[in-house]
Amino acid sequence: MSDSALDSTVRELQEKAERYQEATNFEATLTGYTSDASSAQTSVYGLQSRLNEMERFYAIYSEVFTPEDSPDDPEDVEGIVEDARERARRVLDRTPDDYWELIDGGEIEDYETKIQTAKSEADDVRQTLRDVLNRRQSYWEDRAETGRTVLTLMSDTREAERLLSDIEDFVSDEIWDDSNSINSLQADWQGIQRKLNSGVVADWDEFQKRHDLSSDTVDLLKRLAQGESLSFDDFNRSMVEEVLAVDDLRNALEVTL
Repeated sequence: MSDSALDSTVRELQEKAERYQEATNFEATLTGYTSDASSAQTSVYGLQSRLNEMERFYAIYSEVFTPEDSPDDPEDVEGIVEDARERARRVLDRTPDDYWELIDGGEIEDYETKIQTAKSEADDVRQTLRDVLNRRQSYWEDRAETGRTVLTLMSDTREAERLLSDIEDFVSDEIWDDSNSINSLQADWQGIQRKLNSGVVADWDEFQKRHDLSSDTVDLLKRLAQGESLSFDDFNRSMVEEVLAVDDLRNALEVTL
């Protein structure tokens, strides 16, 4: 139910209470009915607020990030979100006359209990989604850190450094800022992905595939990137050939070894 519909409901409830002239104590009846209407309105607003937060997190999870650029999730995220939506729909799908009957029949407390149950479920799902997005954040922060390690072996790294900073800013700040629309987040993340796919920066797995390096060569490069001193004796002939075939890598090794 929209905010305008809720406002209309409260006004109609108040008008009906004001017309309740046959009550033994009109003023008490008016006050009680109006109080019940306002309480119901507050509860519904609270549930809607939780749903809005849940839906935003889910949109970031499902529309901004994709399975291809994210770690696997153990939870059936789509399923638990839909369950929370359905429970909320059953509670919120009410007309002004429905609310009037609940208040007039003394059933508004039972109704608010159902609202609280739906709100609690939405809270749980919202926290699950927050946990999932936290894993997204950690996943990409780890990849950025690994990317920087790879960059220690490169020569011109300015563009790659900017991209890694963009990734970290996006997952640590932008997705958590409610002022950023889903559309703007989608556009920003797609731009980051295009740069990643163009080969501006890579983690070790991507670096290995891109340059067709053996695992033994990559293991030695990791040691070198961590600051370990190596000599040419640590490389066999095939490793040396692999390394020298990568221009930036060859230039870095000529200085380091």
